[in-house]
Amino acid sequence: MRKIFIAILFSIVCYAQNYRGAELRGLEPVLYGKFEARIKPAQGDGMLSSFFTYNDSCCQTSPWNEIDIELLGRYDHVVDFNVITQSSDLRQHYVPFNTHLDFHTYGFEWTPDYVAWFIDGNEVYRQTEEHISGLSYHQKIMMNIWNPTYDDWVGVWDEQILPRFSFYDYVSYASYTPGEGDVGTDSNFTFLWRDDFNFFDSTRWEKKDNHTWGGNQSLFVEENIEFQDGYMILCLTTIEGTGVVDNAVPVALWARQDYDNIEIRFSEELDPASAQETSNYSIAGVSFNEAVINEDMRTVILSMDTDSLNATSMGVFNISDDNDPPNIVDWQVVWIYNPVPLEYILVNNGGDTDGLFLSDQVWGPDKQYGHEGGNYEVIDDSMDIGGTSNDSVYRSSLNRLASYKTRLIPGFYNIKLMFSDNHYSQPGDRIFDVTIEDSLWIDDLDVIAEVGAMSAHEIILERVEVFDGVLDMYFSAEIYGTGYNFAGPFLNGLEIVLDEALHTVSSIPSRINIGKPYPNPFNNQIKIPIEVTQHSRVKIDIIDVRGRVVDTVVDRELSLGKHEFEWNSNLHASGVYIFRATIDKTSYNEKILLLK
Repeated sequence: MRKIFIAILFSIVCYAQNYRGAELRGLEPVLYGKFEARIKPAQGDGMLSSFFTYNDSCCQTSPWNEIDIELLGRYDHVVDFNVITQSSDLRQHYVPFNTHLDFHTYGFEWTPDYVAWFIDGNEVYRQTEEHISGLSYHQKIMMNIWNPTYDDWVGVWDEQILPRFSFYDYVSYASYTPGEGDVGTDSNFTFLWRDDFNFFDSTRWEKKDNHTWGGNQSLFVEENIEFQDGYMILCLTTIEGTGVVDNAVPVALWARQDYDNIEIRFSEELDPASAQETSNYSIAGVSFNEAVINEDMRTVILSMDTDSLNATSMGVFNISDDNDPPNIVDWQVVWIYNPVPLEYILVNNGGDTDGLFLSDQVWGPDKQYGHEGGNYEVIDDSMDIGGTSNDSVYRSSLNRLASYKTRLIPGFYNIKLMFSDNHYSQPGDRIFDVTIEDSLWIDDLDVIAEVGAMSAHEIILERVEVFDGVLDMYFSAEIYGTGYNFAGPFLNGLEIVLDEALHTVSSIPSRINIGKPYPNPFNNQIKIPIEVTQHSRVKIDIIDVRGRVVDTVVDRELSLGKHEFEWNSNLHASGVYIFRATIDKTSYNEKILLLK
């Protein structure tokens, strides 16, 4: 599979691939229909899991036809939806959940008039443009796992994460029968079959073997397709360790300091008991209060008795993975990054340092800011940009942008996004959305329609609230644009300014005193003491690490005197939460730690 930018198309030629992937293919091609799969994809940079249809006779007797659902291991909240004909019409779609944590149902409807994508039964995106008419050739249903060579797309590959496994619960197909069906939009599809993967059905599927193409670092082998416990499992492995076998010891990939916390990312899912044992971590002169594993089961948060750390590395030992029997870390030293949260930043996206503008960079655990996905374009410095005196910044752009992240102190921020479309010329050539902190802030942005081509356009977003220390911005194409390198969502410049810091409870005015929530860390229940010295309206919310309100403890007027409120967390997973008290439109935060 893959897009027009791949230099060498599908081939049975065996390249010098150092890894082994997997691909399951349908035997019979189909024309139109409703396609659905329930998938839990593998997580990890540099790789992807997929569910798609493809014209297997592509480029020999007929043109390229392909419809994709691609789940990249680098993104927790992005799903790729693509149509590929003689052009690429791509969308990196934001979703409000972590795609790797559980099974979700992904699907699409393909008709002569549209392709519509669905998640958990709900339509989330649709393409109806002229290119859909080019999807007129029979395609085979396919699923695969592989590691591309394209860092700008999938992230930097690290073989330490192997092996990786993607789980497929079922696949179903309904034929296109307009006006006569029993499923799908307007009942235009007729259900034909569903494979629950209780066994390998050789009458329906082919295990692709000894197959690869240019841009793929792995060779597909049939040994990496297994059927177990009602799942079809696709494996990405080393050459020597094919199949659903894990003999790899977990590796601490990096550690990062965040005030009095240390965040450690591991190569694979861990055994919670060993991961949450503080004695398995060592920094000279430092005591750890608690160790909590995140819901991804790969990330551990260590709380320390200090926020002033002199050490640049730490030791990790006796940590085991979730394999049976477990693989155990004997001893490992990992470097500690310490990127300081910002209150202000000015970035020349796609370009070098320019006056007060910082040069752009790729996001990582050691970075204060940077992008995920995309590539740079700089036009000739003789070209004028309308509506600005700062032409040099607007001449450079970051294109094909999926997400942008910035480490910030908790607070409310004013964000300026700077655009100049220097590649297209007509309204409607490319249109995209911007989602920030789980909320859609910009819908169907068409820069050329707003100001014309090669003209500066600024959008200022006021008081964007950041709780968890990272500002997350996601960019999703509605209309991708022709070509590949310089299509899709883009950004020329970025300015982030602190408007109001979120204070700790210790700074609450004297008319109301909020004591420290206790016990902290806690198991299921935590108490919040409040003393009111002046009649006030108080709202107490519980916020998860993504900045989402998961519960409201109280929201009412409080009389003078002492009060105590309790939060019951039975319905919530272990992890770090933020207790937020809002008094007269001013918010105050305190970190709390739930252990189960």
